[in-house]
Amino acid sequence: MGYILTQIARFWETMVIGTGEHLSLSVAGIFFFGFPVAFSLSAYVFAILMTQNIAMWLAVLAAILSSVVVGVVFAIFYRRLSNDSFAVFTFASVLAFIALVSSWDSLTGGVLGIPGVPRPAFISSFISLVVFQGIIAVIFLIGEFFILKSPFGRALQAHKESKIYLDSLGTNSYHVGSIAIILASLASGVSGLVTIWRIQFLDPTLGGITLLLQVLTIVIIATKPDIGSIIIATLIIVLLPEVLRFFPFPSSIVGDLRLLFYSISLIFLVNRVSSKYTPEKRFV
Repeated sequence: MGYILTQIARFWETMVIGTGEHLSLSVAGIFFFGFPVAFSLSAYVFAILMTQNIAMWLAVLAAILSSVVVGVVFAIFYRRLSNDSFAVFTFASVLAFIALVSSWDSLTGGVLGIPGVPRPAFISSFISLVVFQGIIAVIFLIGEFFILKSPFGRALQAHKESKIYLDSLGTNSYHVGSIAIILASLASGVSGLVTIWRIQFLDPTLGGITLLLQVLTIVIIATKPDIGSIIIATLIIVLLPEVLRFFPFPSSIVGDLRLLFYSISLIFLVNRVSSKYTPEKRFV
């Protein structure tokens, strides 16, 4: 039962962060790779404040606010850099953040991390935490649904197809892109917060490149601007590596075999989706 609940929790956590990146990359076409920074920063802010005996509700508020602030910072750089340069900058920010938290022992615990991170009393049991995560994920999915159906959602799609044409209609493409980046950072911060409540231990391995590759794979598969595609893509990517657990392979090769199976499957999925389901570029 614990294994099943853990996989459900991982699905909800990935779903939350996936909704934000789906809006920014799949829908708006922004090469924003800095969402793991917002994810990890939110978790670190919460964990560090709790070690200082700060009230939990203040720690939660500060953690979410920190993800919004880092989103604003990324949005400022988005206005000043080309799309390709912005992609490199946000990717480099992930590496820089990992180096920072790994070396700042006095604040972050360095590579040893911060153990015993508490969770709110109303989700003290694991099953109540999973239910709460599900509620949060549904809220984000509903929010994305209404965004995609709104004029702002159509502006996001136009941003991907032609920023010049969007500007000609009187909508500032940089404003649209900035809001998408901030929303993606907010979703990442919330996901980081509920994730640290589940594992209750924080170190530099949380998030980082592994999270970046996983979420990018999801949003590459979920090319369509609808919530159904993000749900299916998240389900596939989260559960795919778990298939090999049910085969009697020697324990010494299970890790490498899972990685190989996962890599081959992703190559097949991304190639199939990009060649068959990705719509041709059009202008609105």
